[in-house]
Amino acid sequence: MSNEAKLAGAGAAVGHFTLVRKLGAVFAVLALMLAAIGAIVIYQVRSILHNSEQVVEEQRESSYTRELLRIARSIHNHAALHDLVGPTGDPERVRIVDELLTDARNSLAILARGPGPHDPSEAQHVETEERLFVTAGTTIEELDDALEAGDEQRIDAIASDFVKASHDLHEEMREEAQRSLADLREHGDRMRSGVAWLVAATFVVLLALTWLVQRVIVRPLLTLREGATRVGAGDLSHRIDIQSSDEIGALAAEFNHMAGELGSMKSGLEERVRKRTEEFVRAARLASVGTLAAGVAHEINTPLASIASCAEGLERRVKLGTATHEEQTEYLRIIANEAHRAHEITSRLLEFGRQVPGEKVDFQLQELMREVELLLRAQFAERALALDFRCGASLPRVHGNPSECKQVVLNLIQNAVDASPHGQPIRVECHERDGWVTLEVEDRGPGIPPEHVERIFDPFFTTKEVGKGTGLGLAIVARVVEDHGGTITAENTGHGALFRVRVPAAKGTSA
Repeated sequence: MSNEAKLAGAGAAVGHFTLVRKLGAVFAVLALMLAAIGAIVIYQVRSILHNSEQVVEEQRESSYTRELLRIARSIHNHAALHDLVGPTGDPERVRIVDELLTDARNSLAILARGPGPHDPSEAQHVETEERLFVTAGTTIEELDDALEAGDEQRIDAIASDFVKASHDLHEEMREEAQRSLADLREHGDRMRSGVAWLVAATFVVLLALTWLVQRVIVRPLLTLREGATRVGAGDLSHRIDIQSSDEIGALAAEFNHMAGELGSMKSGLEERVRKRTEEFVRAARLASVGTLAAGVAHEINTPLASIASCAEGLERRVKLGTATHEEQTEYLRIIANEAHRAHEITSRLLEFGRQVPGEKVDFQLQELMREVELLLRAQFAERALALDFRCGASLPRVHGNPSECKQVVLNLIQNAVDASPHGQPIRVECHERDGWVTLEVEDRGPGIPPEHVERIFDPFFTTKEVGKGTGLGLAIVARVVEDHGGTITAENTGHGALFRVRVPAAKGTSA
């Protein structure tokens, strides 16, 4: 399937209620909630502002009506003395009454103007105000006319009416101020209650939206991440179970498809690797057989050629009658030696090819080293070689096959003897460190040519002269060391060659 087809399939799997629309719905709910909160708050604030303006206006009007009531009472007090008109009238008091009437007209004028084009008071209250203003204004005009007419009885009655009208107007203003203040407090209480309910409702809505986002978006994404982690760790059989018709569901379907494709590719790749490995193993076996056959042919042909040459030479001399007893003996000796050499090659070859290791036990390496020293003492004396033997009694026990380990030590020391000049020392040292027993064999010979260091443990590879080595000794040593879980290395020290063998000490043992 092409990438375009896969993308088309993923697009078709996405339903109408996509992830974008889900997020849009969440943000729409948040926007509506914020708009509702804003509208409610604005309405409540406007109501409180209206009540505040009404309270201010009513307090202002109450203060002017209080002043008007004071003026009316002062006029009534002066009118009650009956000395405002006639020959006994007091001009000063008349002037005072005139000034009080002027102040009363000014107060009514100010009250009549009101707060401006918009009066925050209730319509019923405004009508009552206007009626009382008219009554108070009419009373002032009647009082002014009575003063000009000099009718003391009317002045007193009208002054009483003016006091009553001012008192009614002041009471109306005071009661309206108290009502507006109560309304302001009631609106404040309602606003506090409304804000508390809004906060609670907002909290509930936010919890619901959080749960919805967690269920619809966050949880599927976490499931996708967990699936990606498991698939990345190699569990290609894992599948993501997300049942949604949005982009996340489509992504989960594509992820499962990808995991399936990867699983199929892995199976196919493993099968191809298995086949290639089998082919490589067969090729390696054939190469090993070829190398082995070439090595065997090369090693066996040399003694066989010597045997054939001696046999032909002896046959010719016997036919001619010229073969002396000494020549016959010499030919037969050479033939016997070469036959023994061919037998040694085949024995070494069989030993190298043996795959089953010997029985392993815990043994003391010091005892094995003492046996090797006794076996090689005469050979060292014959070659005038000095054996620098350093294996203390504190070595731990080694778990392995004593016979095979003895062969390793003998082969390494024998190689050192073959490489050492006359009279030179050979160092053999054993020590233990960090649970490993190390054996070092160092000679004073010419060393290993640098180009041969990497091949020194290969079968049939030898640096000795033709006829003096099979090339299997170090290969056998390397195989035995590996069978014992150890390592062997070879290096040049500048004055000879050093072979180092490391094998693990036996568990739970000490020297």
